[in-house]
Amino acid sequence: MSAVSEIQINNASDFAEVRDISVPLEAAPVFPGDPKYSRASISRLEDGAQYNLSSIYLGTHSGTHLDAPAHLLRGGKTIDRYPLSRFILPVQVVSVKCPGNGDPICPSALRDLKSGKGEALLFKTNNSLRRLMHRSVFSEEFVYLSREAAARCVTLDFGLVGIDYLSVDRYGDDQAPAHRTLLENDILILEGIDLEAVSPGRYRLICLPLNATGLDAVPVRAVLVR
Repeated sequence: MSAVSEIQINNASDFAEVRDISVPLEAAPVFPGDPKYSRASISRLEDGAQYNLSSIYLGTHSGTHLDAPAHLLRGGKTIDRYPLSRFILPVQVVSVKCPGNGDPICPSALRDLKSGKGEALLFKTNNSLRRLMHRSVFSEEFVYLSREAAARCVTLDFGLVGIDYLSVDRYGDDQAPAHRTLLENDILILEGIDLEAVSPGRYRLICLPLNATGLDAVPVRAVLVR
């Protein structure tokens, strides 16, 4: 990362609860048009080599990942231009009930939330209950974020917004209104999380990206602790 941050983190054993909300890359669905994750063996002990060595191939939006403004905005910031403090945040997990599997999250779902002050907000929806991130076949019907709800996240001053499928926007909406509303206001987007076993409430989110320059997005290992 280009910026250095000093962050105090307790020993993992000090946390009463540690929940992994990322999904295995091998099992995750792939957004249409994106590259599929794969791993190949270059050298194997069982073949008589002196060591195991593998190569991996994946896209920047594979599995559980973070979107930066560079994903959609000309001249937008890439992941490496953010300090580490943007990836370790207090977080609110909220449960949202939508009538249908392909319905949007509306502003009313954020009605009772107070100012985020740079914190993270994660939406637990029917996507998690349907275990969509554990189905290898991509689903075109998933709960997404309406433009108005995204604008409400901006008003509430959240620094990161996450959802439990591969996009905050409706599938097929090339205008990507939720993406643009959030990214234009420097709000990072965490997509492809799994909140099935997570209760609504307050946690600390840790979602550290790979240390590489120029990326529009990057897979992460996302965990909730408290």
